[in-house]
Amino acid sequence: MTELNTSARAVLVERARRLAQPLAGIEEGDIGGENRASVLVVRLGDERVGVPLDYTTEVYRTTELTPIPGARSPVAGAIAWRGRVLTILDIAHSRREPVAMTDATRILVIGQRTAAFGILADEVEDVQHLNTNEIRPVENVSPARSEIVRGTTADGIVVLDAAALIVRFAPTQQSGGPRE
Repeated sequence: MTELNTSARAVLVERARRLAQPLAGIEEGDIGGENRASVLVVRLGDERVGVPLDYTTEVYRTTELTPIPGARSPVAGAIAWRGRVLTILDIAHSRREPVAMTDATRILVIGQRTAAFGILADEVEDVQHLNTNEIRPVENVSPARSEIVRGTTADGIVVLDAAALIVRFAPTQQSGGPRE
């Protein structure tokens, strides 16, 4: 019995040693380094968009949005999220029709310390680690959109400026103290 336990322990120790090794091609400190950014790549309409992970609180699945009477674009509706009402935006540049909710549709909950709003995503693809020096400015973009777009990557990912999104779209808080 002792030999079996020793053998199993040796296998587990070896697995832990291998899992503790840095990923190939990524040096320790690269991900958090000044020239690196991790983004969640999603589809918004026909665009591939990168949303910084630092500002992505959650990827949430829902089947329907509640319309908000009188709301103007980009507000698509609202959802009940963790005991509160969360406004959902549709910031897809190319979308001309209301989004069709499918099994692939997700809500990206965006915020810095707390959730500010959600972004409607047609599909979530993957997390990518980008070299920020390789993000190039976008030419011929409308002034309203230029403030929320950092640039594009060589493979066509439009990288959003999440801090600018929060400044532009987050509901303003009253400074009268905490809400109860």
